[in-house]
Amino acid sequence: MLPAPGRAWKNLRVRLVSLCPSITETLAALGLAGDLVGVTRYCVHPRERLAGVTRVGGTKNPDLAAIRAAKPDLVFCNAEENRREDVEALAREFTVDVSYPRRVAEIPDLLRHLGRLTGKRGDAEMWAARIEQELLGLEGRSRPSFRFAYLIWRDPWMTVGGDTYVSDLFRRVGGRNAFEKKGAGSHDYPEVGEKEVVAARPDLLVLPDEPYRFREKDAAFWRGKLPASSRVVLVSGDDFCWHGVRTLRGIVAAGQLARYAAEAGG
Repeated sequence: MLPAPGRAWKNLRVRLVSLCPSITETLAALGLAGDLVGVTRYCVHPRERLAGVTRVGGTKNPDLAAIRAAKPDLVFCNAEENRREDVEALAREFTVDVSYPRRVAEIPDLLRHLGRLTGKRGDAEMWAARIEQELLGLEGRSRPSFRFAYLIWRDPWMTVGGDTYVSDLFRRVGGRNAFEKKGAGSHDYPEVGEKEVVAARPDLLVLPDEPYRFREKDAAFWRGKLPASSRVVLVSGDDFCWHGVRTLRGIVAAGQLARYAAEAGG
């Protein structure tokens, strides 16, 4: 049984399973890598501290038998990354924590929540305060305005809608989602046609390496379709869609792209 919220684990050997890569990275940053007894095959950061941790399948197809064998005290899930049926199955046997941040401003409280659950309040507060300070700094400085499109898939092409963490991250640095309203209220990651992307004429077209791994040939394709004023960039998707401690890197990375887009527009 878990200790009461806020009580330090102290001499207890906590057994944690994480089915969300960004949560795994955050738990490791809070000093809990040694307590992880199961993570997904997509949990790749920090690589050196996760080297010996048992892999329990993927985010969409976790190995429930392996999780049971790990005998976790607490299982961390994400409502977007993990399927409802898997979460419900796990909740019948284990204590499960499910999170689903859609706004960058939600991350500090999420970190504090993780800190309370695991007895790592101090470490969580440090990270939360750093992110809050970074967000406060954004409010106090001028930000270039630019239109962006962020693709996540091809065949069919798919993008991020306005009510997503990725879109909010760019909004924080002056970005306006070219597909803000597409799929609003029905789908966070709507399909878009090639002609729609070209007609949108984004100042910045972002091609991440996950969930679809866009490559230089994809960037070349879009550079040939879009006007010369549109900047097409390949990026590490981790920095833009992973939340938690990775949010700090995401804010910096989004700010760099904002300046790059502004240079093209100016």
